[in-house]
Amino acid sequence: MIHVSGIPSEYIDEVWQDCSKYVEMGINKSQEEMDKHDIYFFLKEKEMQLWVVYDEENKKEIKAVVTTQIINYPQKKVCRIVTLGGNDMDEWVAQVLDVLEDWSEEQECESMETVCRKGFIKKLKGFGYEQTYTILGKELTTIH
Repeated sequence: MIHVSGIPSEYIDEVWQDCSKYVEMGINKSQEEMDKHDIYFFLKEKEMQLWVVYDEENKKEIKAVVTTQIINYPQKKVCRIVTLGGNDMDEWVAQVLDVLEDWSEEQECESMETVCRKGFIKKLKGFGYEQTYTILGKELTTIH
């Protein structure tokens, strides 16, 4: 049985070594807006939240790690899934989304959002998520 556990900021140091590789999995296709050190800082400062997914039979084996962030837009409060990294996603994604959505409602969020790769669009569509934006990116050459 899969279990999803939110990790309070005061316990981040105890689990970070085991979780950081999964955070990296979640950001390895990004445009390098953040790295795992930035996320660690935000988790410690309570600006983001850390969620660990593991099998109840083997609590030492992490299946996945998710980070979230509450965004206070001018017109609504939203929970953003910032990173999602792990193995065997089909085994745990439904349960993770249920936990995150329930928690988000407790935080008075009105909706969920995530910036994700194209492959995740199909995967999350079955859980009621729809493509609302398309984000294109281009790295620029900067002069220092």
